[in-house]
Amino acid sequence: MKKYMRIFFPILFLCLLIISGISVKMIHNISNYGTLINYVGIVRGASQRLVKLEMNGVEKNDLIDYVGSILKELRTGRGEYGLVLTQSKEYNQNLELLDAQWNIVLDKIQEVREGKDKTGLLNESETLFKIANDTVFSLERYSSYRSSQLGMFISVVSVICLILLIYYIKSFFNLKKKNTELKDIVSRDKLTGAYNEADFKKEAAGIVAHNQDKKFAVLYIDIENFKYINDVFGYAYGDEVLKTYASFMLKDTRENEAFGRSVADRFTALRCYEEKEELLARLKEVDRKFFRAGGRLSGRHLVTVACGICCIDDVIEHLDIGGLIDRANFAQKTIKNDPNQHYAFYNENIRKKMIEENGIRDRIDSAMEKGEFVVYLQPKVALSNEEIAGAEALVRWQLPDGRMLPPGMFIPIMEKSHVIGKLDKYVFEKICIWIHARLKAGLPAVPVSVNVSKLQFYNSDFVKEYKEIKEQYQVPDGILEIEFTETVAFENQKYMVEIIEELHANGFGCSLDDFGSGYSSLGLLKDIQIDVLKLDAMFFRNSADIEKEKLIVRSVITMAKELNIKVVAEGIELREQVEFLRETSCDLIQGFIYFKPMPLKEFEKLIDVKASEQARSYEEPAMQNIMGGLVMPVLINGGSIFVRHPQ
Repeated sequence: MKKYMRIFFPILFLCLLIISGISVKMIHNISNYGTLINYVGIVRGASQRLVKLEMNGVEKNDLIDYVGSILKELRTGRGEYGLVLTQSKEYNQNLELLDAQWNIVLDKIQEVREGKDKTGLLNESETLFKIANDTVFSLERYSSYRSSQLGMFISVVSVICLILLIYYIKSFFNLKKKNTELKDIVSRDKLTGAYNEADFKKEAAGIVAHNQDKKFAVLYIDIENFKYINDVFGYAYGDEVLKTYASFMLKDTRENEAFGRSVADRFTALRCYEEKEELLARLKEVDRKFFRAGGRLSGRHLVTVACGICCIDDVIEHLDIGGLIDRANFAQKTIKNDPNQHYAFYNENIRKKMIEENGIRDRIDSAMEKGEFVVYLQPKVALSNEEIAGAEALVRWQLPDGRMLPPGMFIPIMEKSHVIGKLDKYVFEKICIWIHARLKAGLPAVPVSVNVSKLQFYNSDFVKEYKEIKEQYQVPDGILEIEFTETVAFENQKYMVEIIEELHANGFGCSLDDFGSGYSSLGLLKDIQIDVLKLDAMFFRNSADIEKEKLIVRSVITMAKELNIKVVAEGIELREQVEFLRETSCDLIQGFIYFKPMPLKEFEKLIDVKASEQARSYEEPAMQNIMGGLVMPVLINGGSIFVRHPQ
C-alpha cells in the first residue's frame, strides 16, 4: 500500500499543479471577458454619440477612427487596448454583424454630410445599437459559462486539497516523535550542542515548575580572557575550547537539569542538588577535566572559568529564570579575573551590592545634571627638576550628603550602562571651562590629559564633538591630551591610526595609557603615532625578579625615546622608584610619591605659587617682549605652563 501511495501522491500533486494552472488561466480569461464587454459597450455608446453629432452637422472623424480601431481589435485581437479573442460562436457571429452594421452606418454618415436625408442614418444607428446589445449579452452569457467551469475546477482542487490534508494530518501524527527530536536539535547551539539562550530559559523554567519539591541552582559561567584566546591562538582554537567545556558540562547534566550557551564564551546551567558542597564538588570536577583538556589543546595556556551560582532557596524575591540568571551573573562578576577564586554563591552581601549598584545606575543622569561629578587633577612631575609639568583629569562623585564616591564604584556601572561616553565629555568640557577661565584671567594652566573610554572611542563623532567644545572655550592647541588605553588601541589599530591623525590635525596630543597591561604593546608603538607613553603601575609592583623588571622598564623607555615619545610612569609611590626612573631618563612621574589627585581649586593654588616664583625670576626686558593677549608656552621649572597675558 505504501508503495502505491508513494507513486500516487506525486502524480496527484502534479495533477493539482496542472489544475491550479488551468484555474489561474480561466480566472485571467474571465477578467479579459469583462474588458471585452466594456469595449463593446464603448462601441455602442460612442456610435450613438457620433450619430447625434453628425445629424446636427458636427463632423467627428476622430470618433469614427476611435470606434473603428476598437472594432478592428475586437475582430483581430491585435491592437493597443489589450483585447483578446474568444471561442464563443454566438459572440463572434454577433461581432461580425456589428462590424458590418458599423460600415453601413458610416455610409449613411457620408450621405448626411452630402446633404441627403437623415432618416436612413437614424434607422441604421438603431439597428447598430440593437446588434451591440446582442453582442454584449452573448459575451456575458459566455463569461458566465466559463465562470461555472472555473467553479467546477475549484471544486476539484478543493477535493484534492482535502485528500492531501487528510493524508498529511495522518503523517503528522505518525511523525510526532521525530518532530520532537528535530525541535530539540533546532533549540541547541550548533557549535556546542547546548541549548540556545531562549530555549534554555524555557527548558529550565519547565523543569523547576514540574519539580517544586527539589532544590535547584542556576549557574552563570564565563570563560575568562576569551578574547585573548581568540586573538592569540585563533578562532578555531577558541571554538575548540568552547566545545570542550560544553562537552564536559553536557556529560555532567543529569535528569531534570539543563545546560545552555548564553552568548560567546558564556554559559548557563540549571543544576539539581541536595547540598551546596555536592554542587560545588561537581563543578570543580568538570573544571578539573576541562583544565586538563584545555592545557593539552593549547600546549601552554591554562584556560580558566568564573562561575556564579544562584540557589533558588537563597533568593528572597520571586524571580523567573531570567532574573535568577542575572543574579548568578552578578555573583560571577564579583570574582571575575580573580586568580584565587573561581566560584561565588549569590548571597545577602552580593544582593546588597547589587541593590547599591542599581541605585547608583538609577541616579547617574540626575547626578550629572546636578553637577555632583567633580573633576580632580593629579599632577605630573618632571623628573629633571621635580616640578609640575602637567596633570591628568580624573573624576569623583560627590553625593548630596558630602560623601565622595570613588571611581571604582561608578565607572564600571556607567560602562555597563553605556553612559560612560557622556561622563567623558562632561569631564572634558569641565577641563575646557577651567582652562578658558584661567587663561582669560591671565593665570597659568598646564597641559591636561583627559581619558576617553572605549565607547567614546567608537563614537564616529567623537573628535568632531571634542573639537567643537575646545573651540567653544578657545583652548589653544597643544594643551589638551587625549588618553586611550592600550586595550582599546589593540582592538582596532587601523581605526586608532585614523583617530590619532584626526586628533593631531585638530590640535590634540595623544597618550597611550596603561602600557604593559595588555599583550601587544610593542606592535602598537610601531603602528600608531602617539605623543606620550604611560607605563602601567604593574611595572612598579614588587616582583620576584626586580632586576628583570628594571631591565624591561629601561628598555621600554629607551625605545620610546628613540621613537620621540615622551614617557610618563604612573602609580609611583617609592623614592627608590623615582631614582631608578631618573636614571632611565623617564620624563614624568605621576603618583602618590609627589601628589594625590586633588580638586581644581587646590591644584590652582599649587601652580599659582609656582607661576609666581617663576615670574619673579624673569627679567623685565623679557616681559616687555611678550605680545599682549597671546597664549604662550612658558617653561616653568621644566614644565610647560600656558599663560594669557592681559592687554
